[in-house]
Amino acid sequence: MTDNNTPTGWYPQPDGTQRFWNGSAWLDLPDPGAATSVTKRRIPKKPIIIGLAVLVLAGAGGTVAWKVNHDAQVAAQVAAAEEAANREAERVAAENAEQEKRAAAERLSRQLSVAQIESSIETMANEHVNKGMYDGPVLNVSCSPTNGGSTDNLTETTTVFECFVATEDIGDRRMRGYKYHATMNWSTEEFTYGFGAP
Repeated sequence: MTDNNTPTGWYPQPDGTQRFWNGSAWLDLPDPGAATSVTKRRIPKKPIIIGLAVLVLAGAGGTVAWKVNHDAQVAAQVAAAEEAANREAERVAAENAEQEKRAAAERLSRQLSVAQIESSIETMANEHVNKGMYDGPVLNVSCSPTNGGSTDNLTETTTVFECFVATEDIGDRRMRGYKYHATMNWSTEEFTYGFGAP
């Protein structure tokens, strides 16, 4: 049917197929004209839908978990900030209470110092009566800060007092007497005093 002079190529066969002649021998190559059987595989949709649903649910679950975790972190931060603010408010309140306690103690100390000033002036006034500088007896001694000052003003480091030594009651709660003065240094807790107006 063929010989060595037959050119290379595809040749029809009695069964209707084609064979390849390479110039010296027939080769068993697949017939290019024959329909190749292609097997098509259909990908089932149900597993894909289930897989997608699982991915969506996992994503939603992850989002929900992230949101829950984020909200918990924010709530913890808010709670920590509130606790810190409460602690700071308690610290400030305690500090203010301690400061007010110290201020109250200082005011009491100043009142006691005024009482000491009055006592010292009373002693001086009695000496003046005994020396005949004026007639007695000394009925009362009272000292008040000059120029509207106050012993409650704890920023003042020095207070000048005008003191009155009462030696005669003239009725209607009025008294006659003599003026004395005193100067208190609150820093050193020392005072000076003497006869006459400040």
